[in-house]
Amino acid sequence: MEQFFLDLQSAIQNAVRHAMEKICREVGDEHIYSAALVTDSDCVTLFLAVNTEEILAKRDAADQAPERLAELRKYWPDEVVDKVADGSFSLSRYIPDEWGYSDGTGSELNQISQQLYDQEETLPDTDDEIYNEVHERFQAQFLETVALAFEALRAEGVFGPEVICFLSMSDDERASEIEDASARMLNTAEQYEQFQNWQALFNG
Repeated sequence: MEQFFLDLQSAIQNAVRHAMEKICREVGDEHIYSAALVTDSDCVTLFLAVNTEEILAKRDAADQAPERLAELRKYWPDEVVDKVADGSFSLSRYIPDEWGYSDGTGSELNQISQQLYDQEETLPDTDDEIYNEVHERFQAQFLETVALAFEALRAEGVFGPEVICFLSMSDDERASEIEDASARMLNTAEQYEQFQNWQALFNG
């Protein structure tokens, strides 16, 4: 298992390098401000999401339409919606599912996802207690491996110093904790504070 994760870190780094080459061509003159590696609750998928200030501005403008603001008030506190209305808060800033760019289908990260699924299938499932323990260990090692790969990529300059990087997990209550810990690890103290302040308002 240890060798699997050592190989996985190298594979993730290569896959993300190639994905960023593709994304940078698509982005053109737009300004990337954030990047996230996103997995699922079972840690058997992985994709890269990237957003630009230009894409975010379009989404924010749509959120500022009167009918959209009225809809948001059904689900969000007035304090948050008022900030969306005056442009001082963006609901989509650090939500990878709402971003404009990703590695796409058929990418090397898609192939890694298949390897993760295959590896997860080999874990023992005969005893519930053993199953839970083994899967928790697998997921913890996976998240650590992804964070280390991201840290190495950041050190290489694959992501510019202005880009806020973090890990995320789709549709899971652990997402906020994973995002916060990784944002602290991967960014400057000032960037982390910016991310943390956004999270605090977004999560109430």
